[in-house]
Amino acid sequence: MHVLTCDGEFLTWCRDGREPTPYTNIETHCGHAEFEVPPGCYLVMATWSPSAGDPHRLGNHLTHLQVVRVNCDDHACVTLFPPTAHFCGTWFQIALGTLVRLGDLDRDIAERAIGVIGDVLQRLPQPPDPLTEATARLVRRDAAA
Repeated sequence: MHVLTCDGEFLTWCRDGREPTPYTNIETHCGHAEFEVPPGCYLVMATWSPSAGDPHRLGNHLTHLQVVRVNCDDHACVTLFPPTAHFCGTWFQIALGTLVRLGDLDRDIAERAIGVIGDVLQRLPQPPDPLTEATARLVRRDAAA
């Protein structure tokens, strides 16, 4: 796990009574970690570790970033969502289409990128996950309405 300040730098603080150390590669036990942070607003994320085994079982290379506000004497629980490659690729395709409709991206470039991403997604060894299929259906339904 990693804890970043809202400017994108690792939180550096006197964790566990040690010298100031960056809050990066915090070891988890059974997917959980518990540690103290000073009051503030943070971005929390996790990445797979090669020592954890096959990264494909853990989803994508990194989780979504979660914003966490911690006040004095607070406890905060954070759930990290590890999106699959299908989720990231599908939503990037959707974002490219939206950028074209807004006039922020050239249609030709977007169509080429969407096609290449589609080719990549079709060649992934795992089928699309149910969450990706369900949320993409919602977007298609809204676009058709």
